[in-house]
Amino acid sequence: FTVRSGTRTSNFSHESRADLAPGVTSLPTAKLQEVQGFVGPLLFANASQFAIPQAGGDGLGRNIFRGPGYFNLDLGLTKKFDVTERMKVQFRAEAFNALNHANFDQPVSASTGSPSIRSTLFGSACCATVAPPSTQTIIQTGESARVIQFGLKVSF
Repeated sequence: FTVRSGTRTSNFSHESRADLAPGVTSLPTAKLQEVQGFVGPLLFANASQFAIPQAGGDGLGRNIFRGPGYFNLDLGLTKKFDVTERMKVQFRAEAFNALNHANFDQPVSASTGSPSIRSTLFGSACCATVAPPSTQTIIQTGESARVIQFGLKVSF
């Protein structure tokens, strides 16, 4: 993902990318971390390592930061039973995100995050964790929580 400056420095035509702050010699590492007083994980503890580029400048390169990875495990089990010669029953058990692993978004697509260094939500990869109601399977991370479903099919 790209860290944005929050200002229009390139001929006032588009929001530029952020630049490194004076004295910072290497790129900060984007990693999920908890910051006191902020709900949800952040990729950067603060924006102090970034600066607004000079007038006419574009800042750092495009898409030079790597956000959190994605891990998901879906499982399914099926068992067929012959009740009679013509009647068959199939039982299915399926689990989506079976390990209930939290997958966080990039700041640009997170429900409450922002890649702009001038935003109060800079570097947020998520949101407040909520338990979804029974009719909703998508939570604010954009990822469904563990969903288990059963199916029974009778064919004759």
